[in-house]
Amino acid sequence: MKIARSSASRRRGLAAMASTIAVASLAIAGAQQAPARPAGAPGQTPAAPAAPAAPAAPAVATLPAPTRAIVPVAASSVAAKPDQWVGEYVAMTGIVEAGVGKMAFTVDQDKTKAAPEVLVLAGRMSDPVTPNTYVTVIGLLMKYDAADVAAKSKVHAQDLGADAAKYKGKPVVLATSIVNDKMLDLARFIPPPMTPDEEGLQKAMRGVPAASGELRKGADASNVELATKNVAALAAAFAETEAFMKKRGKLDAMKWAADARANVLAVEKAAKSGTWDAAKTAAAAVGSSCGTCHTPYRERLEDGSFRFKAGS
Repeated sequence: MKIARSSASRRRGLAAMASTIAVASLAIAGAQQAPARPAGAPGQTPAAPAAPAAPAAPAVATLPAPTRAIVPVAASSVAAKPDQWVGEYVAMTGIVEAGVGKMAFTVDQDKTKAAPEVLVLAGRMSDPVTPNTYVTVIGLLMKYDAADVAAKSKVHAQDLGADAAKYKGKPVVLATSIVNDKMLDLARFIPPPMTPDEEGLQKAMRGVPAASGELRKGADASNVELATKNVAALAAAFAETEAFMKKRGKLDAMKWAADARANVLAVEKAAKSGTWDAAKTAAAAVGSSCGTCHTPYRERLEDGSFRFKAGS
């Protein structure tokens, strides 16, 4: 019965590892590059294309991208013969043995702590590891040397103190994802909380891309109803944006928001008077104003959410 239970446990561990590799490997892609920044709100098509924005710096800045498929391995295999995987991304399963630092811990193959251990360095820990629990660690395998780790990825460079000499030359995984036995990635990105002002701005701006798109369609089709039905909502959203930027002393953004609101009202006036060329010009300018403001003042975070750009 003991052998049967052990086999079943191994099968469950392998199944969990297989299911986490595909999920956790997404964290590697997110760590290598920042997502593209669209001009409008998430999942919506902006009314007019915005100027391309410079990509935000990724959280894990210097790790190279995987050159081939992630290799599923056991901690015991890595500890015994690491050379065959050094320089590659692995999905290593094992049991948390002990913490070594704030974002460093060791993994071995069983709870007896008799098996050789493998050092894990995390670039970020949104939740702590729990000793004697199973984890799947996704990351770059290398031989530990403090200077080499710092050269490869500064966010993984941990001060191990006296333990640094103990691990020198031994296998270490620079983790981009640490999935525990509850399928929670302990190294996941958690966006900073929004301020009340930011929440208000996000709520106000959420419907702007669709509404401005209809505004422009109405102007292009000489359709009074379509061109004017979202005027009040758009004017209110741009007024909210202007107030938000005023609190932060962003005079350029205040002007862009004020101009966008003026152009929305100009579309309404032109549509009602039947001067459709003027309506088309003003409607196009509304979309351009959105892109102009988003480029310097809005950034997309790792999880796809948007924030007012820090430090701007």
